[in-house]
Formats: sequence, C-alpha cells, structure tokens
Amino acid sequence: MKKSPEITDATRSKLMLAFCELYKQKPISKITVKEITDITGYNRSTFYQYFKDVFDLLEYIENDLIATATERIKAVRLESPDFNRQLVLAFSNVLREHEHYSVILLKNGVNSDFFRKIRNNIIPVMTERYRVDGNNKKAVFAMEFCLMGMLTILTYWLKNPDELTIEELGSLVHGIWCDGLLAQLK
Repeated sequence: MKKSPEITDATRSKLMLAFCELYKQKPISKITVKEITDITGYNRSTFYQYFKDVFDLLEYIENDLIATATERIKAVRLESPDFNRQLVLAFSNVLREHEHYSVILLKNGVNSDFFRKIRNNIIPVMTERYRVDGNNKKAVFAMEFCLMGMLTILTYWLKNPDELTIEELGSLVHGIWCDGLLAQLK
C-alpha cells in the first residue's frame, strides 16, 4: 500500500527539521541517523526510505531550496522597472519561507558548498535574465560580485531579521546594484 503524498511530505519534512536542529548544534559528521529518528519518533528504516544518509539529506535540502529560488527568480519579469529589487525579494522570500533550512545552509558563508551550488545555478539564470553575453568577462565578474554580495547580506539579515524588513532589504540591495554603495552610505 502506497502512502499518500501528504504523509510522504510530512515525514520527509519532519526528518529534515530534526536534521536542521542537530546541524545547528554540531557538524554534519557528528550527526547520526539514530539521533534524527529519535527526535522524530520514526525508525531507521523510515529514514532510509527517503535518504541514503545524513549527507544525502543535506543535499536534498540544498537542491530543494535552490530549485525553489531558481523558479522564483525566473518568474520575475525582466521588463519590470525594479527588476533588481524583485529579484532580491524573490530570493529573500525563499530564504525566509525556508528559514529553518536556509539559516543552517548559509551559516558556513561564501566558501561553503551550498554557496557554490547557488552560484552554479543562479549565475546562468542572471546571465539569461540580464541578457549578458557569456564571453563578456567584466559582466560575469560583476554578476559574481553582485550575487555573492547579495548572499552575504542575506546571510547577515537572516541572523538579524529585526533590523530591516524584507522590503527594506530588497530596496537596499537594489540601490547598491543600481546606484552603487556610496549612494547607500549617505
């Protein structure tokens, strides 16, 4: 007998949340399947129906968040007068909606595998959305700078969400991208 998609999604979500709680406290190499199943009340065989191991679970979380972010960014209309702001808001909203996951994924900063995966997925979308020729090396460097800056500021914001609203954050990044940093410092 097959489980309903709702039960499957709920089980997977519980396993993911338990993992995230543990990952906030210790490195992934110290997290065991037993700890995750003890928190959720499931047995180990249930865990293995969904994931090969804790690294597979982490990769699932990363890929799911990146796929959602990519989908939302692609939905932003390039013709919009505030495209940059909408792009930032789309990405920020995904991180906020998946806060349990994004906080732990972003905690290791720009040198993490997660940032590399984001970069590898989002830069092609930015290249397409901004209609940039991939041979334009200055444009590629500029997009890299903007994306890494945006991810860094989003990481800071997730740790300090009460300092700016999501709309203020989107406007700030939009202002930095369009008018430059010095205009924002005034």
